[in-house]
This record gives sequence, C-alpha cells and structure tokens, in this order.
Amino acid sequence: MKGFNRKEGQLFIDDISLKDVAKKFGTPVYVYSANKLKENLNNYLSSVRKEDKVCYSVKSNSNIHILSLLSGLGSGFDVVSGNELRRCLEAGAKPQDIVFSGVGKTKEEIRLAINAGIFSINIESEEELERIINTSKDLKKQAECIIRINPDLSSESHPYIQTGLKTSKFGVLKEKVDSMARKASESGSVNLKGIASHVGSQIFDKELILENLNLLIEISTQLTKQGHKLRYIDLGGGFGISYKEEKELNIDEVLSEIIPVLEPLNLNLILEPGRSISGNTGVLLSKIEYLKKTPDINFAVIDSGMNDLLRPSLYGAWHDISVVENKDNEEMFFKVVGPVCESGDTFGEERLLGIDENSILAIHDVGAYGHVMSSNYNSRPKSSEILIEDEEVKVIRRRETFDDLLRQERDV
Repeated sequence: MKGFNRKEGQLFIDDISLKDVAKKFGTPVYVYSANKLKENLNNYLSSVRKEDKVCYSVKSNSNIHILSLLSGLGSGFDVVSGNELRRCLEAGAKPQDIVFSGVGKTKEEIRLAINAGIFSINIESEEELERIINTSKDLKKQAECIIRINPDLSSESHPYIQTGLKTSKFGVLKEKVDSMARKASESGSVNLKGIASHVGSQIFDKELILENLNLLIEISTQLTKQGHKLRYIDLGGGFGISYKEEKELNIDEVLSEIIPVLEPLNLNLILEPGRSISGNTGVLLSKIEYLKKTPDINFAVIDSGMNDLLRPSLYGAWHDISVVENKDNEEMFFKVVGPVCESGDTFGEERLLGIDENSILAIHDVGAYGHVMSSNYNSRPKSSEILIEDEEVKVIRRRETFDDLLRQERDV
C-alpha cells in the first residue's frame, strides 16, 4: 500500500516499518512519503493547463531532495529569499519556473533574481519597485515582474498566517496599482506580466478564493485597457489541509471554476501551494523518555522539543499523535510534552494513548512548517530527515552533532 498505512498494528510508509526506521536512524526523526508528495502535486498539475504554473511554496519544506523530486515532476517554485532561490537552482529547477515573493528583498537578492532570469519578481511595495528599476538598469537587464495586491480579505485563520488584510505588511493597496504599473512600464527596464494576491493560509472557503480571483480580474482588466499587456493572474496558495477534521477543498473542483473564467480573457494562472503539497506527507518520530504521573496530569515526556516542531507552541496548532506500534497498554489521557525548558513546549493536551516508556510516537502532518522552522534552542541539534519511496529509505538530511553546533563559534 502506498503512503501511510498500518499492518498488524504497526505504522508504515509504503512497505517500510516506521518502528524499524526509528530503530535504525534514532529519534527525533522526520520521515516523509515520496509517493504522497507525488500524489499531492499531481492533484494540481492534472487540474491546470500546460501554460499555467504550479509553483510549490519552498518555505513550507525547503529540503533540496524534496525540491528536486518536485522539480522532476514538473513543479515550479515560489521563493521568499535569495537562499531559497539558490536552493531551487541547486535542486535543478529552471529559473523560468521560479517566482520570488516577500516584502524585504535586498539589493543583492534582486540582483540575484534578475541575473538568474527567473520568471517573476512579485513586487510588494512602491519602494521595492524603485529598487528593482534601479538594479535592472545597473545590470542592463530587464526585470520580469508581477505586482502583488493587498486584497483586504480575511482567510479566517490564525492571525500569524493571514496575509490579505489591509493591516498586513504584504502587497500594495489597490489604489496604488495604476501608478505603479505606469511607473514600471515607463521605466523601460521592467516587464510587467501580471498581478498577484495571496489571502493567507489554511483556506477552506471556496468563495473566498473566487472573491480574490474576481478582484484580480477586475484590476487586470483595468490595467489592460490602459495598455499594459498582462498575461498572468497569481492567486497565491493557502489551500487548507485537515489537521483535525477540517473539510478540505477539492482542488480539481475549485480550479474547474477558475480556469474557464480566465480562458476568454487570455490569462494564465499561477498557483503557489505549499502546505497542501507537503503538509500531510511527513511524520515526526519521537521516543518516550518518561511517563510522569501527577495527581492532576499524566505527562508523556518525549525526546522531541519545540525546537524540532514549533507549530504547537507558536500557533497552538493541533497535530494528531499516534503510537507507532500498538501494544496491549491501557489507554490513558496524556499531556505530550518535550524536554525544552519552556512551559509552552507542548505537543498535545489530553491525548488518549496506550503507551509505555519504550513506545515510539508519531506526530502527524508535519511535512510543512516542521523541520524547516526548527532551531537549536537549548543547544539541541536538529533532527535528521528521511525520504521513503516504495522500498527505498534515503537520508536526505543527516542529524546534527554537537560539533555542528559549535562550528560557527570556534576559532573566530
């Protein structure tokens, strides 16, 4: 069976026992399913036209082995830093398949993007446009650009992952678009090829996506009448995944409503999905160190900390937690916590688990914003990453050592 499955009470990815993975590679360890990654990407690619672009959001999981896998399947990439751009190039991505978003692009990053010949720099402010114009003139090269609009729409998700409100730092206000498009066109060094908008993350409301689309079409039509030759509508990403019984949008159904609207307008679509491609492809395997029982709470203390997986501490995010190997242990409610010296180092409250001090736990749906957000807090080395495809088990990031932690501090 492809992807995650159970056989005789044990958790597997494809034909590989995760109990055996934990035993061989140690814990904490991130483990990903290559087949699930392929399935999720193909859900998008099969629903768009050849001239449209699906640009995986690199920030969700930037391991170059995963980027290489996705690139080989036909994915483009959405990056938000110069080093994410470099990662994509290192992984074999074509520059023409890369869009560069983000509000704080440095002169060096803009120079890198123009020299690399990427598909688009998504402009987030008037000040950034000025910097792009000056840099492109210095390089004597044309900058390919899209203007990102702030739509003033709420994704009704956690405040930290809402990006479409007027109070957000992202994008330019609608009333600024005309003057910015005119300035870009008159510069002679910027090719304005479309407009973009990203409402936020964890979107489950199809109507919100369609409202964002209609806004972009309205602005695009207005700019086209002014003589700008726009070819692309970038709707961003944000398709939600189910962490706790949320009803996911059917990607094919949503896109089947979007593409017929764009076709008569001769507009192509750009999407920037991240979580919906990588999120449900990974688990974090953790060993129980102690079962600490008090009169009020039973604690399951595991060897993963908030330095390994930050989302529960940062967002109060829910992740399912299961036992890698079911045994005959009595089920009890546990608070699952890590070893980091913070009360917020918690992965789940009141989780019903049948465990003992030899159990391995799997924290689910950590393929996005998991390892990529990890740190060395409390001088804890970052965990390793494993990619499984059928019967192949591949280390795609080695576990850090104490020497790795000190390498940048010694002999300075």
